[in-house]
Amino acid sequence: MSLRRRIDDLSAEIRAYPTPIARCDEQLVALLEERSLLLRQLSNSEEEPNCSPLTLWINDGGFDAA
Repeated sequence: MSLRRRIDDLSAEIRAYPTPIARCDEQLVALLEERSLLLRQLSNSEEEPNCSPLTLWINDGGFDAA
């Protein structure tokens, strides 16, 4: 299962979590922690581009071809 798909599934499960929620509810805490971890992993993977620094510089407007 892809990282984004798992995050979406966890988010849906959290949204549908039955209320009222007790402070000692360990299952909800586990869902929130897992989603947080996966979101950090996704963010880190997106920060590591597959392009070279020169390509990124050009694509960000660092080179005027005109």
